[in-house]
Amino acid sequence: MEAARALAEDLGTTPNDAIVRLAEEGIAASEKRRAVERLVRERRQAALDLAARDAPSFPSPEEMRAAMLSGRQDP
Repeated sequence: MEAARALAEDLGTTPNDAIVRLAEEGIAASEKRRAVERLVRERRQAALDLAARDAPSFPSPEEMRAAMLSGRQDP
């Protein structure tokens, strides 16, 4: 409640409104964390897929770049 009171004072609103704002910020942070975790898994899998192929040489720079950027969603 102390965080809600302090935020309410800063925002010039009620502690209840501040609690709602804190909850919204927490949800946004959680969603971002899950998105980052998903992206890490996708990129890791793409790199593992490249490493697992039966090739006598290293992947090309283009293949590595594609693996590193897999899962990326450009705005």
